[in-house]
Amino acid sequence: MRNVTLGLIIGAALLVSGSLSLKATENKMKLWYDKPADEWMKSLPLGNGRLGVMIYGGIETETLALNESTMWSGEYDEHQQRPFGREKLNQVRKLFFENNLSEGNHVAGNMMAGSPHSVGTHLPIGDLKINFSYPQGEISDYRHELDLHTAINTVSYKVGNTEYIRQCIASNPDDVVAMHIKASRPKAITIELELKLLRQANVVASGNQLIYTGNAEFEKHGKGGVHFEGRIAVQIKGGTIKAEGKKLYIEKATEVTLLSDVRTNFKNNTFSGYNYKIKCEKTIELASKKDFKTLMKKHIEDYSPLFSRVGLSFEHHAKFDHLPNDERWARVKKGESDPGLDALFFQYARYLLIASSRPNSPLPVALQGFFNDNLACHMGWTNDYHLDINTEQNYWIANVGNLAECHLPLFDYIKDLSIHGAKTAKDLYGCKGWTAHTTANPWGYTAVSGSILWGLFPTASSWLASHLWTQYDYTQDKDFLKNTAYPLLKSNAEFLLDYMVIDPRNNYLVTGPSISPENSFRHQGQEFCASMMPTCDRVLAYEIFSACLQSTEILNVDASFADSLRTAISKLPPFRISTNGGVQEWFEDYEEAHPNHRHTTHLLSLYP
Repeated sequence: MRNVTLGLIIGAALLVSGSLSLKATENKMKLWYDKPADEWMKSLPLGNGRLGVMIYGGIETETLALNESTMWSGEYDEHQQRPFGREKLNQVRKLFFENNLSEGNHVAGNMMAGSPHSVGTHLPIGDLKINFSYPQGEISDYRHELDLHTAINTVSYKVGNTEYIRQCIASNPDDVVAMHIKASRPKAITIELELKLLRQANVVASGNQLIYTGNAEFEKHGKGGVHFEGRIAVQIKGGTIKAEGKKLYIEKATEVTLLSDVRTNFKNNTFSGYNYKIKCEKTIELASKKDFKTLMKKHIEDYSPLFSRVGLSFEHHAKFDHLPNDERWARVKKGESDPGLDALFFQYARYLLIASSRPNSPLPVALQGFFNDNLACHMGWTNDYHLDINTEQNYWIANVGNLAECHLPLFDYIKDLSIHGAKTAKDLYGCKGWTAHTTANPWGYTAVSGSILWGLFPTASSWLASHLWTQYDYTQDKDFLKNTAYPLLKSNAEFLLDYMVIDPRNNYLVTGPSISPENSFRHQGQEFCASMMPTCDRVLAYEIFSACLQSTEILNVDASFADSLRTAISKLPPFRISTNGGVQEWFEDYEEAHPNHRHTTHLLSLYP
């Protein structure tokens, strides 16, 4: 599967699991196909938390779509948020309190939107093409599989009487993607290696390596972008290697190993002595000193203990395990039940999180993940960090799936975001603490998006920060709570306490103007997005206040701050039921402009 929206897979898998009892099992979990990929959705992903690769499984041409998590365009922009301030905030709130939603939305839309000049997007690198030459012979016994227990991708087939096996791993310990190609007959592997890159890059073939350098500037989403260097190194058993122009030619080899790495200058600290080009060269050099069997053994020892922590099985779960995935999906779409596929889907979600987010990952999982085929970055919303469900959804399974350490890159990101979010809180709202809105990037964008319709969501920061409390709730790690979670939660709560206001119409403590992500309502014949205290804000404010209150009690700190939290909680409005019998999405029972809208953020108290 390629260009997957990871949150949809991870979130849907979690919904499939529901409240099922999980236990350790030895059932084999594999994604597989019995014929070569004839469409892009049949490629399969590998990742080591930083490097990502999609493997197509072709016979005449194998395609490895290369990705790296810090391959971002854009840059830091200190002018991302137009100043607004407390005085203007009070003025626009007065319009809402007077029920003048038309003028209130007009002012908010014109004056509170951000200025996303150089937000950027995650970008894919491009494809490594492995072009094979075979002797005459019929192709048979094809199989392409991804073993979730070992994170090994295997492609096997016969050409005539010669069997070919390709195994690929994305190793976290050795920090490379490695592919091993083996033939059952000596001197049967003849291939041509070339790069079809999607970025501005210079490619050279030198010795046994393809080396590419370039930058990730992407004018569609503003100036700026990382610089990068990548290397593909080849090791052979038997045969010859020849570098010519921008290609490598391997002739009559019995075994071939390919090693791939790419590094960027993302947030390089020049004082630490880090040089991304040297790092790439050294990584390949060190990996080249080990044979594939050694690399694979170390990879399995690192990965498998994580994956094997959780097993999920159902009665008769193996009924259709003998069928390839596309046939199983076709049966389910026709209405057949396949509990084994549900179990596989749940485990695939866990696999994707391990592949995308490890403790040493430089960034958390982005909107489409780093299995990116150059489509997402051309869409209007790009492959950024969406904080109005997608980033959170990517990590829902971290603790439920017993992968607490896979959560850690998100917390590093939140810490960085809070630094920039303090400036946004001050510039936009005149408040202390920190906030962030719907869209974000790795360059510190915390402002409102270019439109308030989807961007004026200051409790996006609270939704994201709620993961800090969830991590403690599962792990009971008081050091984590004291040193990481509570300081970030407290600062966000301080923002909310400073930002929220008493509604003179009812004396409730409310947020606003803000939105119920990306939805709108009708009032007096017009469609609006902004109002005071949409229900999701009420949910998230309570989540943060409650988490901080419990933290003060656990850590025995900040008694006066705890009192202010109790007071604030007592002033929050109740939930309300609308005339149609559902939970109201806004404080007032407005008519939905788009019934059955894809976002249901007001139901956050129900799930997760």
